[in-house]
Amino acid sequence: MASSSSPSSHSSSCYLIPLTLLALYIRICISFAPHSGQSKPPMFGDYEAQRHWQEITVNLPLSDWYRNTTDNDLLYWGLDYPPLTALHSKVLGHVAEVVNVSWIQLHGSRGEESYQHKIFMRVTVLLSEILHLTPLFLLFSPDQIPCLLLLAITPAQPLIDHGHFQYNSISLGLTLLAVLALKHNWTCTGSAMFSLALNYKQMSLYHALPFFFYILGPRYNSWSGVRDIVKVGITVIFTFALCWSPFLWTADHVITRMFPFNRGLFEDKVANFWCSISVVLKVRDIFSRVALVRAALFFTLVSVLPSQLLLFRESSHHKFLLALTNSALGFFLFSFHVHEKTILIPLTTVMVLFSDKRANILTNNQEGEQSPVPVSLPAVWFTVIATFSMWPLLLKDDLSVMYIAGMGLFLTVAYVLFKNYLSSRIVQLFVLSVLGCFFLHLVEIFVKPPERYPHIYPTLNSLYSAGHFALFFCYFNYRQIVD
Repeated sequence: MASSSSPSSHSSSCYLIPLTLLALYIRICISFAPHSGQSKPPMFGDYEAQRHWQEITVNLPLSDWYRNTTDNDLLYWGLDYPPLTALHSKVLGHVAEVVNVSWIQLHGSRGEESYQHKIFMRVTVLLSEILHLTPLFLLFSPDQIPCLLLLAITPAQPLIDHGHFQYNSISLGLTLLAVLALKHNWTCTGSAMFSLALNYKQMSLYHALPFFFYILGPRYNSWSGVRDIVKVGITVIFTFALCWSPFLWTADHVITRMFPFNRGLFEDKVANFWCSISVVLKVRDIFSRVALVRAALFFTLVSVLPSQLLLFRESSHHKFLLALTNSALGFFLFSFHVHEKTILIPLTTVMVLFSDKRANILTNNQEGEQSPVPVSLPAVWFTVIATFSMWPLLLKDDLSVMYIAGMGLFLTVAYVLFKNYLSSRIVQLFVLSVLGCFFLHLVEIFVKPPERYPHIYPTLNSLYSAGHFALFFCYFNYRQIVD
């Protein structure tokens, strides 16, 4: 029987292997750069936090992992993520124990930064990319080569995971697996994958409302749909029970560590509403912590619920992706205690929108007519600003060279894709926006900050980025309404 696949689809599929290798090569290159807190005692950085969790989970009983004890000082990188992160750390810790037990020696391994240990840690992150890149590429068809190329070279997540050092690829990969499963109507599988994402990093809650309303919307008004909802409910309960069963007797300690309301409204100079408004109104000095928690909850719900209710009424995969983006962006802009790295959560679904055909109509320079382009410019634009917004963190980690190389490569490919559309108003705005980023970088290099305002450049970065994110939030909500 003749194959139904066309020769063009076979030739397109051949690009998947080199593009995957390109993505891995970029991540390997970044891994040779410094990591967070390198040679900076006494706290070091996120690299040490991940290593320390391996030390704690291997050497202490499970009941002490989230509790402050003589052997577990929670002020020194205490575990503050859900059970799946702790169990993952334990697995890696046992592997490290086999390779070199000194890497996880209780108390004696603090600040471990040997070359061999760095290779071990970097390889563990690289392996986790299987969980991230596989569903990300599978969400696109093989003939969408420009989109796949941009996915391979997108700099933000590799700079954080393979430079700064974290395992965001696991929670983001599980979320993408859930999106992929729901695209194929594998509802229970998708629910299980997203439940695992929630149990790996609590910031996956940014995507929780769209998953809830997308699954509920088309099913609540029929008996067969109600049966599906019951199956989903059982799947979610079973998955959570599986992750939490070892921690039942210490659940209160785990939850307290997962939601640290005592840490403050935002972390460093994050590009969100609260940090931006604090430039002119010192909300943290004026209002109590309880009042700020309530205000953050109110603003977050008000910002995200309209798009979720719209998804409940009009369910489609495209609107689901937009609702995921709107929910994550709303949480990033308005919720309590947000890190600059959290922009990776909305960025993940924005990257899936690279192939958004409804946003791919631009005015061609030569013909003066509107014609389709293979990649969504708003998604590319968002990716650039998301990476730019993390510049102060990357600079602190001595990752400036990798940032410049990553942004340079990404913008070069973007130029090739959009160079014939410079007469289009949105392309012109994109160019001005990128020039604004470039200008801020130049000023920071050549102009010393005033003594009165030593943090003026991180502040300008966050304000510039937050303004963009607010406009993107309006744009993606508008798109969900009109599409």
